[in-house]
Amino acid sequence: MKKSNTYKLVMTSIMSAFVLISTFLGVVIPIGNSSTTFHLGNITCLLSGVILGPFYGGLSAAIGSTLFDILNPIYITSLPFTFIFKFIMAFVCGYISQKNKKNDKDYFYDIVGAVLGSLIYITLRAMKVLIVNLYLLKMEFLTALLFTLNGTLISLIKTVFTIIFLAMILPLLREKLKENNFQ
Repeated sequence: MKKSNTYKLVMTSIMSAFVLISTFLGVVIPIGNSSTTFHLGNITCLLSGVILGPFYGGLSAAIGSTLFDILNPIYITSLPFTFIFKFIMAFVCGYISQKNKKNDKDYFYDIVGAVLGSLIYITLRAMKVLIVNLYLLKMEFLTALLFTLNGTLISLIKTVFTIIFLAMILPLLREKLKENNFQ
């Protein structure tokens, strides 16, 4: 069944809201003098890509994450990067998931798409952090690189948990969406 544009826009809005809410659901983990937050936002960004496809999934991930940045003043300066990076993450995930799927029971490409989308997101974010550290914060190259690598390692660890959680809930979610004729 071909879905109408209205259906796609409504589902994009709903997933944007889920991305926003799930990004607020997080745990702050102290690490040395700083901290990191493990939240459910990236999981719902990737789910958006798998469920809605590349464009609408990317749009819902970008809108929901950007709304979080608007509502949380700590992240307001990251707003344009968040929009672009989250869109790309969900777009890549959705593209790989949708292009290579042979049937609805084939979750392999959903996971491959999620892994590649996450790795591209981490790479983009690391490049941004390195540039900010070097040119805005005027750090020495080695110091900037070490800060960037530290953040990237933490992001990789969080991504492993994100992919594991996604792999666990995706089959259940797909089944429920199909039962209710949402997919």
